[in-house]
Amino acid sequence: MTSIVVAMIVILVLAGCTVGLVLLGIEGRGKERAPKLADRMARAAQHLNGDGEPPTRLVKLIESTRGR
Repeated sequence: MTSIVVAMIVILVLAGCTVGLVLLGIEGRGKERAPKLADRMARAAQHLNGDGEPPTRLVKLIESTRGR
């Protein structure tokens, strides 16, 4: 029984995060209230859509592991 409750809570949290990502990141709602959060969500939405550039740290990490 408790595993069902925990699983449902995790699913609801994921759904809430997805809704927040769509509203703040893609549609740009609430940008006046939380501009930094909206910018981060927009960047995350671009990455999820495949449009964003990978971070430089990630690129350096991948290049360093390929060289070994």
